[in-house]
Amino acid sequence: MDAATTVITAAMARGESTARDFAQAEQDAGILADATREQAAVDAAREQARTEYAAELRERGQQLAVMADYKHRLDRILRAIEGRPDTDTMLVREILAAAHGTTPYADVPMTLAWTSAAHAPEEGAADQRAIVECVSAHGGRAHLVLTGDERYALASLLDATIVRDIHAPCPHSKACGMTDDEIDAADRHMFGWARLEVAGVDDGPRWYCTPACVSRALTRAGAHLEDADHQAEQGGAW
Repeated sequence: MDAATTVITAAMARGESTARDFAQAEQDAGILADATREQAAVDAAREQARTEYAAELRERGQQLAVMADYKHRLDRILRAIEGRPDTDTMLVREILAAAHGTTPYADVPMTLAWTSAAHAPEEGAADQRAIVECVSAHGGRAHLVLTGDERYALASLLDATIVRDIHAPCPHSKACGMTDDEIDAADRHMFGWARLEVAGVDDGPRWYCTPACVSRALTRAGAHLEDADHQAEQGGAW
């Protein structure tokens, strides 16, 4: 207001009297807003902000690339020394080759050899993990730690014909374990199958395709009956 009053007073002193004269005097003094100049200033500020933001993004991208490269180099070096005892030594060229990715350490899994020693948990022990002792190709110690379920799963994968998880599905036929209502016993594909019924287990007899499947069914039934006996001893209902 003071600036406008000063400009108008000066215009009146010069003999100017119309509203346009006063408005022109104010525009010349820079008091009136110029939309074109204001928009140009806003556009220039936005462009400057974009330029600075793009430069910051490029800098951040370069920093991330350096960090990622450092991590990859460190991972390759750690992979190269994996399984080595702390008394082992490596040649400088081996470390450099690992750092620069010219060795296949990242693509080749570490090979462990079993020492023929293993520790299985005792029945009723709080810790039911099994420990398989191994050694790396460079003499470093390594332990494979397995829970109870993992022990069964690993044994099943190693030799499905001898040991298999009793709860695993049959690898031969989806019909294995079905009841009389679910399967046609007259089907020619049923030749050689066994029909098994264990009193107190399941809802009637079931069909199994191999003796191994029958054996696992009996093992499951035994576990079920053992649980039932345990509940009966504690006063639970059978």
